[in-house]
Amino acid sequence: MKRTSVLKAFGFLCLLLAEGFPVSEVDSPKIIGLPHSRIRAHPAAQLVLHCDALTYADDDETLIYWLVDGSFPEDKSSHDRIVESNESHLLEGSILHKSLVFKNVTREDFKSTFSCVVTNAVGNAQRHFKLVETTRGCGSYRHTSVV
Repeated sequence: MKRTSVLKAFGFLCLLLAEGFPVSEVDSPKIIGLPHSRIRAHPAAQLVLHCDALTYADDDETLIYWLVDGSFPEDKSSHDRIVESNESHLLEGSILHKSLVFKNVTREDFKSTFSCVVTNAVGNAQRHFKLVETTRGCGSYRHTSVV
């Protein structure tokens, strides 16, 4: 019996051939980037929170989504104001990306917890964010990158 291993760059997906059938060496997903948990925001300004994760699995085996206080954004009363972007794939699918887009930040948002969740068959990863109010600067548009 011949066993071959292949290491896929950045995704660290290891394929083992066992008895002629490919078997994936799958690991829990990992959210990448700095572990910011408090994000500065201006009331009434636009805001975008970003989440990127190493999948360690095939694209169709990993889910990425956002929660607002433990609920899906579309189930909240703010669903017309806070929406998830479409999922995108980087580096041949080894990194998943999804954003949470605020059309305008309200005072209520400073009381909420925003969570990025990534899950596959082996496990999941979560990162929680809280907004911190800042005073308005010169510009009316605020874009915050968070990973």
